[in-house]
Amino acid sequence: MPSEAVARGGETLVMALCAELHRDGAVLPLLVLSDAPGVLGWEPAGGLAVEDESGRAYEVRALDRQAGLGALQAAVWIAPAPPPEARELRLAVSGLTRASAARGGGGVERELSGGPWELRVPLVPERTAVPPPPPPAGRLPAPAPARVPARAYAAFRGVVPIGQARLVDDAAVCLWALERYEDRGVLTVAALTEEPLQAAPITEGHGRVEVWDDRGGAYDVAPIHGASRPGWAESGLQVSPALDPAARALGVRLSDLPASGPRPGGADPLAGPFTFGVALGTAG
Repeated sequence: MPSEAVARGGETLVMALCAELHRDGAVLPLLVLSDAPGVLGWEPAGGLAVEDESGRAYEVRALDRQAGLGALQAAVWIAPAPPPEARELRLAVSGLTRASAARGGGGVERELSGGPWELRVPLVPERTAVPPPPPPAGRLPAPAPARVPARAYAAFRGVVPIGQARLVDDAAVCLWALERYEDRGVLTVAALTEEPLQAAPITEGHGRVEVWDDRGGAYDVAPIHGASRPGWAESGLQVSPALDPAARALGVRLSDLPASGPRPGGADPLAGPFTFGVALGTAG
């Protein structure tokens, strides 16, 4: 389910990139950006409360967490699965911290001000899929080296909700969202597979992602981070330069996504290509 939910408070913002629904629960990918100095920290099990509009509460546990200076990513599992009649999930994030270096070694942890950060993730969202625009003539750009840091609080401009998936035998490829920054974007991709086939994050030379818009523009794409668990992989991809403000649609094509283990029947379900059309609306 696509989401563009963003909550700001103090020097910090929290965003929900999508809601990935499963038979027995859901995954909520969350991103935290802050101007506060230090490495960010958070424990979702005690710092995230989730309920739907009827007041039904959901259990929370962390699947993955990556923390750094000014940024933190977390994939959170909630259970049970939201029922068909649920219309939105209401999230309350608290307990975000930063750890700054102290003289003599060690660090001092302080709670960030501005919380709790409250977000509403729709379960009956607007459609984000459109026919993919035709790719520009000629070969699209090869991956370029990513710049660091790819995400920064001061450069954040908004989120393009996507929440689209392609299902193939024994696998699914999902586009979660595209974050917009002053001079670039960050696209998040997830791959789900049946064991023993194992998905892996996209890295340089392993997996190809191409992005273009409806005005003939083509974008460089480079991997910036990845995480994986059995049967699941997440990849963050820098898209540069910044999206054309006049563009109204993106084309995204993924092929030869990395995986390990035997392929059922010798086939490679992640070979693709998987092509998506993404509406950009009127966001600038």
